[in-house]
Amino acid sequence: MYEHIAKNRAKTILIIIGFVFFLSLIGYFVGMYFDYRYGMGTAYSVALMVIALVIALFASFGSYYFSDRVVLSMTGARPVSREDDPRLYYMVEGLSIAAGLPMPAIYIIYDQGMNAFATGRNPKKGVLVFTRGLIETLSDEELKGVISHELAHIKNYDILLGTIIVVLVGIVSIIANIMTRLLFFGGRGRRSTKGSGGGIIMIVVLIIGVLFIIVSPIVAMIIRMAISRNREYLADSTGALISRYPPGLASALKKISSHSEVRTASSATAHLFISNPLGEKSRVMFKNLFNTHPPVKERIERLNEMSLGVLTK
Repeated sequence: MYEHIAKNRAKTILIIIGFVFFLSLIGYFVGMYFDYRYGMGTAYSVALMVIALVIALFASFGSYYFSDRVVLSMTGARPVSREDDPRLYYMVEGLSIAAGLPMPAIYIIYDQGMNAFATGRNPKKGVLVFTRGLIETLSDEELKGVISHELAHIKNYDILLGTIIVVLVGIVSIIANIMTRLLFFGGRGRRSTKGSGGGIIMIVVLIIGVLFIIVSPIVAMIIRMAISRNREYLADSTGALISRYPPGLASALKKISSHSEVRTASSATAHLFISNPLGEKSRVMFKNLFNTHPPVKERIERLNEMSLGVLTK
């Protein structure tokens, strides 16, 4: 487990460094485009690269400290107090003590789909999010299994990596969209008279623009590589140890898999949930790209092994 935590921290640092470099590169290529259009030498490319670098640094800083708030806002989650839902509150409190974790904040998405996720930058700032459908449908043992699974993500520091990716990927997608519009809908402007060399540059930049049109699927693949299936397997096993009842989580996973769609979820946040929240509204291509969760059947089989075959078939 400690090795997994160290790897998650290293991945987070590498992703932030890669993001800063990638956004600076975007700024440089956009500057090249303007240099060619207006004959400014290298003025735009250098200036926009510096601006992009500054934006990337601020975005990285913001993603670390505010990414959990962004995710909660994107999913429409609302805070819940002890008085609002005593059953849920006391379950989370008891299992947090069992896991050796501070009491996380609890939020609810008012959706009848059954799903849940954890967010935050560290265990002291952990947040658990549940859909109303999950709370109302699952039994106590099943709900405890889901809570324990999400607490395991907090304990293993999966939350920092997963949450930061949401913000950084969103920023890259927005920048890519802006660049594509500039390339294809920005008008002709005053072009340089440097002959065929300038034409070659324009062709190269246009090719880059076309590549950015498909940036969303590429970003999805990055998410898939950054967040492996092993994190879900580890959270399942760690959660089963926290609740001390693997059949509870296994039974919950079986129910959740048949009704996991959440209306406020998106491809950017899908990897955070305990089960795919996009449902039938997602295209097949995106389902494959965002398939960060192992098959439910395999997860149940592993939990069954932990419980020595006690699970209900």
